[in-house]
Amino acid sequence: MKLKISALCVLGAVACALMAATTASAKDLQYPVPCYQGDELKKIQAWEATWVGKKISSANVDDVKDLLPESYYNTMKDAGKWGDSWFEIVAYRTVPPTPGNIEMTKKYYGQAKLGSSGEILDYVSGVPFPDTKDATEMAHNFRTRCYGDAYKNHDNAYIVDGRLKYDMNSEIRNNLAFFSGRTDTPPVPEVANNPKQIWRAFSMLQLQPPETRNMRIMEIHYKDTLKAYDSWFWMPSIRRIRRRSTSERQDAQGGADYCAFDNIGWDGPIQINTYKYLGQKDLLMGRHTDTAKLQHTPGDCIFDGTQRERVKMHVIEATSKDPNFLYSKMVWYLDPESWQMLYSDRYDRSGKLWKWIDQQGFIGKGYNGIPFPHFNGTQTVDIQRIHATVGTSEFEFGVPLDETMFTLDYLQKHGY
Repeated sequence: MKLKISALCVLGAVACALMAATTASAKDLQYPVPCYQGDELKKIQAWEATWVGKKISSANVDDVKDLLPESYYNTMKDAGKWGDSWFEIVAYRTVPPTPGNIEMTKKYYGQAKLGSSGEILDYVSGVPFPDTKDATEMAHNFRTRCYGDAYKNHDNAYIVDGRLKYDMNSEIRNNLAFFSGRTDTPPVPEVANNPKQIWRAFSMLQLQPPETRNMRIMEIHYKDTLKAYDSWFWMPSIRRIRRRSTSERQDAQGGADYCAFDNIGWDGPIQINTYKYLGQKDLLMGRHTDTAKLQHTPGDCIFDGTQRERVKMHVIEATSKDPNFLYSKMVWYLDPESWQMLYSDRYDRSGKLWKWIDQQGFIGKGYNGIPFPHFNGTQTVDIQRIHATVGTSEFEFGVPLDETMFTLDYLQKHGY
């Protein structure tokens, strides 16, 4: 009996020590951490003294070649194929997380972990792995962003044929609501009534081009990331709802150059890829975009007037586990301050570069006017077809959305 009691005491002491260590590490967690600090920040500011305000065009893009993703540089450089384009260099500014994001990240620090397939387990809210050096954990940091907990947005875009030099308009309205993983909009971290254990729900209404008008899509994603999505769409041509298979999410949407997996940078399960960390790299990325300064010339596949600042990006290679998936490989460029995917290269099944996606970050206002980082412009460029979809978005973050709008009954009634 004495031996058993002693063993129990030892186990108890170990458990207490582990709990104390976890508490201490959570208390000592440095979050958020800006891209540049101290002497490194001074060096960036010294560089900015020369470069901020400069217009970089196809003619002088070689001057900043090392600060651009190779695919973006090559597209700008080849003015004969893509036309002349330009952007402006602006000063680096931090992208601070919201108060709720900081609170949730620290509260649940150390709780989330990876499963045997690379899925996330025991995640509640906030950034699950704020101080990680692991590529898969970084991918989950990106994937768990909560977009202001709920939003409505209105997309206006151009579907551009760069060979024939003409545009087609695209217009979409979206609604997205997080049932769990919430940070700032009450209730946090999860709605009170969530019997289906939904993570987030999404609906889309296509307004243009005319041949896709009134097409509607609804998706339900679950807290259990190994559970398949539920997805349906309303087909106005036959006035019926159809269940949408996972493979159909690989199809281009409404004639555009992106598919459902491309939404928000990557809108798919993390565990269907393997990840390799390629390190950090200083790059010029759009993070504080004024869409009024973006200029689109009909037939051009790239926005002029994007505002790009120097950021130390995480670079991750994502390789599909499925040889039949539309992308064999992707390279993700993740902002270490916001965990947004600001840029990505996509490779086809034969391993050739197919398209790149450039997202224009901005600071919007969420619940109670809290500044919230997201993106308000996107360029998806198909370099094989000389084709692109470029557009801007207007957002309302932190808005109350009726949960019944993410039901089949709602989809059916509003399809007419």
